[in-house]
Amino acid sequence: MKLFKKIIYPFIILLNVISLYLIIDLSNYDEMVSYLKNGDEKFTNTRETALVFLFTCIVNLLFITINFMKSLILLRYQ
Repeated sequence: MKLFKKIIYPFIILLNVISLYLIIDLSNYDEMVSYLKNGDEKFTNTRETALVFLFTCIVNLLFITINFMKSLILLRYQ
C-alpha cells in the first residue's frame, strides 16, 4: 500500500497539472461554435466553463497534494 501511494499520488498530481494547462489554454479562446441540425450556428463563451474547471482543478490539486504530503510525513515516522 505504501508503494501504491508513492506512485499514484504523483501521477494524479501530474494529471492535474496537465489539465490545469489545458484549462488555462481553453480560457484564452473567445467562443466556441456549435453547428445545429437545422444548419444554424450556436456561439458559446468558454470563459465561464473554464473558470469552473479551473476552480475544480485547483481544489483537487490542493487536496491531493495535502494527502500526498501527509502520507510522506506519516511514512517517515512509521
